[in-house]
Amino acid sequence: MYCTDIMIKEHDNILQFLKVVRSMCCTVLEGGELVSSDFRNIVDFARNYSDLHHHGKEEKFLFNEMESRLGPIGENLIRHGMLVEHEMCRAHILDLENALNLWEKKQEPIYKMDILEGAMGYATLLTRHITKENAVVYPFAERQLSSDVVETVDKKVSDFEAETEARGVQKHYLDMIASMREKYGEVEDQHDILQ
Repeated sequence: MYCTDIMIKEHDNILQFLKVVRSMCCTVLEGGELVSSDFRNIVDFARNYSDLHHHGKEEKFLFNEMESRLGPIGENLIRHGMLVEHEMCRAHILDLENALNLWEKKQEPIYKMDILEGAMGYATLLTRHITKENAVVYPFAERQLSSDVVETVDKKVSDFEAETEARGVQKHYLDMIASMREKYGEVEDQHDILQ
């Protein structure tokens, strides 16, 4: 499926970013400066690349078809699994944004802790979520959806990609990953270390 190839590539990009997020949090824990604008980049990336661009394609194109065509298993996997986790990711980002707003008014240790919790909660949850999608959800879709449905989803994803590429969405966020990785480096997550 073209659409899952694209989404897996986006997962790779997101995982790179999440390793940078972990490194940013470690920098602060080790006594480094908490650069508010850099943590706001996490909010921007999460909302506009991970969520609007990537989860948007999943929810509008692929997951709708899985829910409506793959019976109770498809419905449970999507409605009670993937979509719940998407909402949990959004909640972590809202928590991060609220903590940043408080920190910028008064730099209290509790707000710093809330910033780190929001950022790390997001990074940990989304890493696990991506692992499930790559290992379970996408292969299930590829096995179970009919070829005509796959063709329709692929076309919608292709059109969406062309439209967002023309607006420079992908380049903007790939550049953000590169510049933040250059500044903060990356920290492997525990899943990488334990494997």
